[in-house]
Amino acid sequence: MTGGRATIQLSRRFYLIVVLSLVTLGTGMATGYALFYRLLYVLILTGVLSYLWSWLTMRSMEVTVHRRARQVSVGDSVEEEITVRNLSALPKHALEVQDTTDLPVVSTGMVVGLRGGSSGWWRIQTTPRTRGVYTLGPLRVSNVDPFGIFRRERYFGDKDTLTVFPRAFDLPGFKVPAADIMGDSSIHRRTHIIAPHASTVREYEAGDSLSRVHWNTTARMGKLMSKEFDLGRAAEIWVLLDLHGDVRAGELEESTDEYGASVAASLARRYVGAHLPVGLLAYGDQRYFLPAETGSSHLERVLFYLAMARAEGDTPLGVVLPKEELLWTHQSSLVVITSSPNPEWVVALGELSKRGIKVLVVLIDGESFGGDLDASDVIAAMYSRGLSTHVVRRGEDIPTALSRLDNTSVASEGVRLEEVLSTG
Repeated sequence: MTGGRATIQLSRRFYLIVVLSLVTLGTGMATGYALFYRLLYVLILTGVLSYLWSWLTMRSMEVTVHRRARQVSVGDSVEEEITVRNLSALPKHALEVQDTTDLPVVSTGMVVGLRGGSSGWWRIQTTPRTRGVYTLGPLRVSNVDPFGIFRRERYFGDKDTLTVFPRAFDLPGFKVPAADIMGDSSIHRRTHIIAPHASTVREYEAGDSLSRVHWNTTARMGKLMSKEFDLGRAAEIWVLLDLHGDVRAGELEESTDEYGASVAASLARRYVGAHLPVGLLAYGDQRYFLPAETGSSHLERVLFYLAMARAEGDTPLGVVLPKEELLWTHQSSLVVITSSPNPEWVVALGELSKRGIKVLVVLIDGESFGGDLDASDVIAAMYSRGLSTHVVRRGEDIPTALSRLDNTSVASEGVRLEEVLSTG
C-alpha cells in the first residue's frame, strides 16, 4: 500500500524562524551590517533543508499490515504484522509507525529506520483491556526533520473492525437451575407423559397410544416400538445484566461492568453447553435483548451483545424488573447480575420469586472496586427474603466465586443452593 497524500504540520519552531527572519531582515536593512544578512540566509537555508528532508523521507514508501484476528476476548493478544519498504535509494531515519486505533491501550507504535532499497518487518501485540467494538487502522507513518520544524504524516491501509468479547470462564462448579419442566434433557427421567423430546424407544406395551409408536423403528424391528420421553428439569434461563451508569465503579478490566459482563458471558456459555435455552437482557446505553435460544450461534450473539453494551444506562434495576416481568413465567429461571446498592430491586425480585420464578443473584461488590457502593442493605434485604446470591469481589477468581454460595445472604431457613441449582 503506497498510502495517500502526505499532510504536513508546522511546529512552533517554524514560526520562531519566520519571526527571527523578519527581525534579522529589518535589522540588516536598518543597520546595513552584512552579518544580519548572513544570519538571514542561514535561517532560510535551515527551513528549506528541513522541508526537503521531510519531503524526501516520506516519499517512495510502501507499507502493508496483516491483522490475524477480528474477534478476541478481553485479555487476549491482538497481533499485527507490519512491513515497511523503502522504494528509494536514500535512507529513511526515525519513521514513526502507529496504528490509529480507538482501543484503550497505551501505545501501538514503534520507531524504525531503513537503508535505501531495504525493507523491515515487525510484529506488534496489543492486549484489549475492555470489551467493545473497536476500529484498527489505518496505519500512520510520520517523520520529523532533524530541526523539529516540519512533521509529515501519511496513512496506509484501511480500517478494520475488532470485536472484543467479555472474558468467558469455564464454570465446572456452577450447576444449572431446575424448573421441573418436561421436555429438555438436562436430566433423564422416564415419564408416561408425551413431552416434546424422545430420548429412546422400547417395546410396545399394552395401553400405549398409537401416537407413541415409532414407525421407522417398528418397520426395521418387525414389531411395535414405542417412544420413551424425558422429563427434563429446566426451562428458559434468563441472564439480566444491570449496566446502570450510577452503579459503575473501577476502571478498564478492573471495573464492575467488566466483571458483570464476564459473569454473564460465563453463565451463558455454561447454560448453552448444557443445551438449555438462554435469554439475555441488559440495560446499558440502550436496551439489549435476545430471546431464549440454544446453540453456539446464539452464544456468539449473546457475546456480541455483551461486547456492545455500555455501562451508561439510566434505568435502575428496581424499575427494570417490574417493567420486564412479563418475560418470565414459573417455568423460567432468572439470574440477576448487578452492583446496585439500592435494596428496592430486592423487593421486586422477591415478588418474582413468589410467582415461582427461580431467582439467583450475582452481586458485584462495587465497594471493593473503590466505589461508594455499600451493599450491606442489599445483603440484609436478600437475607430476609431467603434469596440466593453469589458475591464477586475485585481480584477474585470468577469461577471460584460462582462455585460457592455466599452464606451471609441466605436465610438459614431459606432457599438453599442445592434446591435452586441442581442437576437432579
